[in-house]
Amino acid sequence: MRQSAILLLPLVLLACKKDSEAPGPREAAVHVKIGHHENFSQGCITVEAHGGTGETLLAEFKEPAQFDTNDPVLNVAIFRKADWGRDVEVTVRVFEKGCATEQLVDERTRTFSFASAGRQEWVLDNLHTDDEDGDGFVSRGGPMNRGTDCDALRATAFPGAPELCNGLDDNCDGQKETGVVNRFWYLDHDRDTFGRNGPGTEACDPPSELHVEVTGDCDDERADIHPNIVEACNGLDDNCGGGIDELFTDGPRALGTSCTEACNGTYACNSAGTGTECVGTPPTQLFTDADSDGEGEKDSEPMGTLCPGAPLPPMMSANTLDCDDADSATSSQGTEVCDGLDNDCDGQVDEQMSCGSLRRVVDPALEGRHWRSVAVHPSGYPVWVAGLDGKLAVKRDAASPFFSHDGDAAAPCGDAGNTWDWHAVWVDPSNGYAVVAGEDGWIGEHTGGSCLAGQIEIPGTNDYFSGVVGVGNPLQVFAVSSLGHLHEWTAQNTRHDSLGRYWGLHANGQDALYAVGSTGESTPLTPVVNLYIRTTDWSTPAAQNLQGTEGVHGALRAVWAASTDLIYAVGDGGLVVRGSGQSRDWERVLAPVEPVVDYVSVAVPPGTMNAYVIGNEGGVGRLKRLTPDGWANAPAFASGEPNAPLHDIAMTSASNFWIVGDDGNVYHFPGPSASSQP
Repeated sequence: MRQSAILLLPLVLLACKKDSEAPGPREAAVHVKIGHHENFSQGCITVEAHGGTGETLLAEFKEPAQFDTNDPVLNVAIFRKADWGRDVEVTVRVFEKGCATEQLVDERTRTFSFASAGRQEWVLDNLHTDDEDGDGFVSRGGPMNRGTDCDALRATAFPGAPELCNGLDDNCDGQKETGVVNRFWYLDHDRDTFGRNGPGTEACDPPSELHVEVTGDCDDERADIHPNIVEACNGLDDNCGGGIDELFTDGPRALGTSCTEACNGTYACNSAGTGTECVGTPPTQLFTDADSDGEGEKDSEPMGTLCPGAPLPPMMSANTLDCDDADSATSSQGTEVCDGLDNDCDGQVDEQMSCGSLRRVVDPALEGRHWRSVAVHPSGYPVWVAGLDGKLAVKRDAASPFFSHDGDAAAPCGDAGNTWDWHAVWVDPSNGYAVVAGEDGWIGEHTGGSCLAGQIEIPGTNDYFSGVVGVGNPLQVFAVSSLGHLHEWTAQNTRHDSLGRYWGLHANGQDALYAVGSTGESTPLTPVVNLYIRTTDWSTPAAQNLQGTEGVHGALRAVWAASTDLIYAVGDGGLVVRGSGQSRDWERVLAPVEPVVDYVSVAVPPGTMNAYVIGNEGGVGRLKRLTPDGWANAPAFASGEPNAPLHDIAMTSASNFWIVGDDGNVYHFPGPSASSQP
């Protein structure tokens, strides 16, 4: 409770007057009890008293400390002044905030008669002081209907308050959200929480669910473009900072900087947008073109690149169309011929041709015999095969079967009923007769009707003829033996003893013979090629220089002179050498990377430089084909490679060749139909 007295005197009156006399100044008083709302502490209450023409007294209560929120009553004592009359008028006024007249919200007046001495009391407990929210403004209504607070429960709502975006009347002007709103909304079409640049829409509430209060989005159609995002390398202003790819414009890999990893290259953004990469005209991949036919091998790995306009390096190609990069006659532009090969690289062999395949010949005259040699007439027939135990058979034409002469009592190539192991056979191109040579120096000529045979005394034991050939006109027949001798049958003459071993013999024209074998008769063997020529009476060989064979141990087993410019010799452990009649220097041809094959025979189709090579590996016969460009595809055995050793090959062309071996294995290309095979 707060006490106050206009005259600041104790409210105790002691007087004794006649009724007709006015009480003295201190003999009469009014005690005014003013009740107020407990939160009314920012307003103002005044008490005014006057009587007659005397002085008017005024008391103001406007300080928060003057209002007791626990006992909200103001006590005011009014003592009569000497110049007042008998009647005293007391007025109590209530103001919002200060004590200005325009803030008056309640006023009460009462006249008190001081006809006699004593104390009077005025209790005011219904003044309009309702200020529930304590904002200094009383609620609307009251006796004078002058309260201005339109929401007595919100301290933020009163006259003059700032209008807020809250759907309420904050400044009590009777309207909601008037004045300055200060909330702007921006369309966020891509829903990345950033609105597009622009003035925005002023409103307390978002115009739609696509509006946000944050602006700055420089591309509102892409959610990956907005402020605060990490700038990517993509030609866009990702972070809306006003720059494009600004993180990638400095340094040695800066955008637009020249680079050498690509043709005419410059650094550009990589596909991930995380950095730069060298970009230019795409280079052309290059592939090895070993046979120089303009095509690289199928499924091969690139060996480099080429920028546009640069010359194509030798033996390189920009494609992989070649199915055999070791054969210049085979390519996607090749012409299919009957040779057991895919010449045009279409995945088919000899398509649209009825030439058969490399098949085993099934014939009673061939079965169960161990064939060692085969010879074919240049015209294609007859074909002679010779083998162990005196076996000899001939096929005179394509329509005839093989005819066996090994049991021909009327025309045996033996002596007193004995049969000899034949290791070599040669066909005389002038008449088609066969010359056979073999065991213990036996050699003979079979005409198909009779056999003229004889034995040549050859030095040494366990020696036999391993090769035979005829040259010249008149005919001279030569044979080499396994102990290194060169014999002339027609002259019954031993021309030369090499002190080594010979396993193969072939003529180069009419005036030269090549014999191959080894320089020693026992291991370790060293390969040798000896040249015999007519002008030295076939007796003084010229050893050829086999380059690249240093340290090689083994013998050469066969030789084929395709021309004066191309001669092949093959032998043990995959050894292949290639030479020419123009030079004594021969080169070694490396064997394919595979299990070691011991080569035993070689032939070259006329008019080509390709060698067909027969060999054995682990008891399985193999057929290989070597071109000037390397090891190429060879015709495949129709029923798989033979499970028996092979010994010889003879051919008139790539479209006609024969292969013989043990256990009756005789193969022909083009062979018979599959229906006749075992």
